[in-house]
Amino acid sequence: MLRLGSVIVGALAALSTPRCIAQAPTPRTTGIVGTWRLESIVDTLPDGSLYRWLGARPTGEIRYDATGHMAVQFMRDPRPTVAAGTARHATPQELRAVYDGYYAYFGRYKLSARGDSVAHFIRASLHPEEVGVVYRRAVRVEGDHLFIMSQFIDESDRLLHRRFLTFTLVR
Repeated sequence: MLRLGSVIVGALAALSTPRCIAQAPTPRTTGIVGTWRLESIVDTLPDGSLYRWLGARPTGEIRYDATGHMAVQFMRDPRPTVAAGTARHATPQELRAVYDGYYAYFGRYKLSARGDSVAHFIRASLHPEEVGVVYRRAVRVEGDHLFIMSQFIDESDRLLHRRFLTFTLVR
């Protein structure tokens, strides 16, 4: 009888426990997850002119994973070079060109509920002043293309820049 009671209690416990169902990420979240190859970075200035701060064909990637982590790396076109062949023997001017020709940071990200903006929470960056900063960007995914838009006042020219970045999904 004790054995039958234990079986009944165990069965009731199993049946009354909420079912654990694996939840797939929402379509909006999965739309941004992946590795995206940089196609272009173009700023529009107040007079309508276009500015390409990393050259005509920069290289780079941005990565978003399903756990909320992200990383970005961009490099200037043409790639900065050092006459001595290694940064260890570069002149101060060459080192500055190498530094100015590369941009990278990583941290966490959060996609808005509507899926139209993303916040980057910077944990580490090539630029120390960015650590702890939160960048909020408009974002749109169309098929295999990711578009990220931002606007800011550039410190060097004190003009409003409307930046448009285009990426293609890496397969």
